[in-house]
Amino acid sequence: MDLGDSDSICIICHENKVKYTCPACEIKTCSLPCYKSHQQERECSGKVDSNRYLNRSELASDSIHLNRDYNFLTTVDRRIQVGKEDITSSAKNVFKRSKFNHHHRGQNNNKRHKSDKSTGDKRIETVNKVYLNDPATMVKRENTLVVQLPVGMSRSNTNKTGFDKKMNAFVWTIEWVVLDNQGKEISKFLSYRLKETLVLQDAVPMNILRSKISATVEKDGLSFYLHNVIFKNKLIKLDNSDTISLALKDKIVLEYPTIYVATETESLTDRIVEGVEAYGIEEEDESSSDEESDSDSESDSSSEDESDSDSAPEEESSKLPPLITSVQPQPTTKPLIEVVDSVES
Repeated sequence: MDLGDSDSICIICHENKVKYTCPACEIKTCSLPCYKSHQQERECSGKVDSNRYLNRSELASDSIHLNRDYNFLTTVDRRIQVGKEDITSSAKNVFKRSKFNHHHRGQNNNKRHKSDKSTGDKRIETVNKVYLNDPATMVKRENTLVVQLPVGMSRSNTNKTGFDKKMNAFVWTIEWVVLDNQGKEISKFLSYRLKETLVLQDAVPMNILRSKISATVEKDGLSFYLHNVIFKNKLIKLDNSDTISLALKDKIVLEYPTIYVATETESLTDRIVEGVEAYGIEEEDESSSDEESDSDSESDSSSEDESDSDSAPEEESSKLPPLITSVQPQPTTKPLIEVVDSVES
């Protein structure tokens, strides 16, 4: 080892040639372990303090100080430009989406509402009771009712559900929510462009799921639940062997489905519901049938009352003759008539 050139030797290990220079204190090191060692020994953050005051003599003594100020101004200018580009691009996406939606909804909204009224989809009536301002709805694929949010909202902007021409298939955007053993939310993430023919246990990204759950997880041990957009504290049980389209059949989603993934189901027993009962539609049907039966019984009772009232005059008419016979015997009428006849004669 040549120790003649001390500037080219790492000052931490004193063995290898230098490769890196700390931007804060200009210490030269040969590797990442040596760099971390110098941070611990000298309590160096590794970042240039652009707010530290330097007098003119210090500023002119070394070019690194001039580079510090120059880099600071360049970074500020770059962040401003990037921020402007982000605002412009996001605004274009919002206006593009609003224009597309207004064009489509202007043509199809009236037809959609007429078809909803003609078909009598009670799910839409339930949605209108929960969500204000009569939100737009759309029926997709296996009779899945999609509630659409106003343009510009984050959930509306992140929705990529639709027919993908490149994949030649209908794709869904799905929000996955990971639950722990106590049923509490650990994390959530989005998956884009998932084919509707994918099985649920194959659609969930296992690499992300394993990083969120400490225990070993297998596909067969997962349980899936759909978020209930009508009763927020309830979950709809899904079969992990069903495809995405079959799992969402006759369901209601808000822009795109939110599916909870859990390994333990004991803590979720009180929140699980199945089928259309999750939206309270069958209960309304039963109540309406009860009301109809009550109205029918009332109509029957009223008809019976009417029949009783109709039969009453018959009884009165049958009693009229005895009353007439009791009134008829009046001996004074005949003498008067006879007297009149006698007068005329």
